[in-house]
Amino acid sequence: MTKRPRKGPPESGISPIYEGPEVLAALLLKAGSPFDVEEVAARFAAAIAGNERRAAVIPSLFEEEPRFASPEDARRLYGNLFGLWGRIAEGRGPNDDAPEVVAEPPPLPPLPERGTGAGSSPASDVVDAVWRQLAAMSSRDRQRQRDRFSNVQPELGAWLGELSFPDSILSAVLELSFETWAMFDQAFGERLGIAEWERLRSLEREPPPLEADHPALAAYVSEQLDNLTDEDPNFGPQERAQVERALATVTAGLAGAVQQPS
Repeated sequence: MTKRPRKGPPESGISPIYEGPEVLAALLLKAGSPFDVEEVAARFAAAIAGNERRAAVIPSLFEEEPRFASPEDARRLYGNLFGLWGRIAEGRGPNDDAPEVVAEPPPLPPLPERGTGAGSSPASDVVDAVWRQLAAMSSRDRQRQRDRFSNVQPELGAWLGELSFPDSILSAVLELSFETWAMFDQAFGERLGIAEWERLRSLEREPPPLEADHPALAAYVSEQLDNLTDEDPNFGPQERAQVERALATVTAGLAGAVQQPS
């Protein structure tokens, strides 16, 4: 889930993985950071001691926007930075138990053919493949997908525009709604119609629990909200419940718009 509007590392779908100081040093240099691994580790240690958030510290490693030759380079750098942050938080350093041999990251899973999903809930392979593809997209391609989301789901966009949540909650709802639509779009293709505003309004007070009909999507949302809880000390149970209710409404609206094959 990418948080807006703050610029920073793309949090959504990136798993922490520390491949060792040599790999991280090369990735930092390639992205244009003036800091070496020891300096980054020292910054992380000071930030953790001062209860600073990871998402606020990592952008300070770059004097300008980091440079990436590919989305995979970006994912790999941030994955290593997240991994190093976790090691520092556990009391380890960048060289303690660092791997000596580093395997190349696995390739992205292929997207299932668009529109071949059964029922009205994205299957687990679609959920997994779509979030990974979104996380690996360039900012330009991701914006194109956002624009398409706005164009094909105008009533859902209107409903989202009426929400009066604080920024931290609203940004999570908007990002996860976009990702949820992308999963439905991949699963059902042209069979996905417009989620109607009136239905969304009728569902919003008490939508069906997400995990009841959409277990794969519910697991993804839960993981993203766990990450957000770890990142933002102000994102507590009440804020999480509001996001979950909004996402349950969005999902029920999209599921109701899926046309079953005749």
